Amino acid sequence: MATKRKVEKKICSNPECQKELALTNFYNTTDIHFFPDGKIPICKNCCYAMFDNDGFHGFQTLMRLINKPIYADIFKGDYRDYIRIINSMPQYRDKTFADSTLFDDVRSNESKAKEKLTELSKEDFKELEIFFGEGYNEKDYIYLSYEYDDYCNRYEVDSKALENLIKEIVITQLDIRKKRAVGDKVDAQQKTLQDLLGSSNLKPVQETGANAVDQESFGTLIKKWENERPIPEPDEAWKDVDGIGKYVRTFFLGHLARLFGKEGDNPYKDEYEVEIEKHTVRPPNRNSQEEDD
Repeated sequence: MATKRKVEKKICSNPECQKELALTNFYNTTDIHFFPDGKIPICKNCCYAMFDNDGFHGFQTLMRLINKPIYADIFKGDYRDYIRIINSMPQYRDKTFADSTLFDDVRSNESKAKEKLTELSKEDFKELEIFFGEGYNEKDYIYLSYEYDDYCNRYEVDSKALENLIKEIVITQLDIRKKRAVGDKVDAQQKTLQDLLGSSNLKPVQETGANAVDQESFGTLIKKWENERPIPEPDEAWKDVDGIGKYVRTFFLGHLARLFGKEGDNPYKDEYEVEIEKHTVRPPNRNSQEEDD
């Protein structure tokens, strides 16, 4: 009777967890000087909770523990998916946290996204007063600043003219809010707002039309991607992993060139002949057999 294989376990060091789990529930680490068993002391579920509570800071802490790099061009905001990629790709096998290209930038951006302005310093108040004009209170300037930044984050603001239009848009929005709060009519302000949105090409109908141009055909999108963000050459380890490229070159292109008498023009002629030779059956040489007898 076969003996049952013993599953190795360890206890999560998180005081709020301390569960005894199989080693597969712990991330590997190359920093064996501090973790001799090659596993970090906190289980994966506790790591996920750390992501939820601490965001990028928690993720950065985990990457230090497993001693793996954080690359700006690979990290897309999904912590678990990034760890899966960095642990599965052979080109990152020997990389360490010191090779990282992304540190405080993401954390600061994430903090800014979550940060909600509630009060202004004297310097900030003065700057906003100069930018939006005098006559507003602190609450007004906070609203104007928030709305202006929101527009700039959602759209590509690449000219002074567009900056001024967005500034006028948020000022008009504030004017509408104030008039509605006391029951005044806002017809004139609404028309002004629509004119400003139209001048800056920020009307919903204009956005939809712009998106429709990009989505006119899938071929147009592919051409745009190829021109603006071409796909880089893959690493040698990932070139033709399943052998389909060689299969097409040999049994499609090679046969086709031979069929039309263009074998000399086939750049993969040598590869084709080597592969075909493996599958070629030749009749026995009877003369050589008789001499041997």
